[in-house]
Amino acid sequence: CVEKWCHDYFLNCSALRMADVIRAELLEIIKRIELPYAEPAFGSKENSLNIKKALLSGYFMQIARDVDGSGNYLMLTHKQVAQLHPLSSYSITKKMPEWVLFHQFSISENNYIRVTSAVSPELFMQLVPQYYFSNLPPSESKDILQQASSHLPTTAVKKDQDVCEKCPDATEQRCMIQ
Repeated sequence: CVEKWCHDYFLNCSALRMADVIRAELLEIIKRIELPYAEPAFGSKENSLNIKKALLSGYFMQIARDVDGSGNYLMLTHKQVAQLHPLSSYSITKKMPEWVLFHQFSISENNYIRVTSAVSPELFMQLVPQYYFSNLPPSESKDILQQASSHLPTTAVKKDQDVCEKCPDATEQRCMIQ
């Protein structure tokens, strides 16, 4: 039953089992050293957004944009065109997102990007390091990102940050391990 479900949703069953074993071991360590812990909120929009933020923080250089609406993705850094892998869930459902974060790029007869997640330009601009954005080559994609960044609040305190009473100008990130 589990293997069929994984197959239906294009997931690696053995990798998920390994992740569950590692999660249990980490939970044991967290409890032993008395770190704060909360049960994960799987399926919630906030949790999905946090996962995308974590992925985007690490893979910000691997962003591509569908330039013509037909699934031809132009990578921001390489300026190479690739398509979503045919076994991608986006390809199967025919719902091609405009912007994607990808994990793998394979060069073959057809260039493919694999392990993709839909992202928005606004989310990308919130998390991308400024030096990376300023070194992007000029393009239509960079113009779209520049426009998205101009709509972001610059001095607003994010809701996941707490203001210190002693120094209201400083913010402190709070992190709870899930």
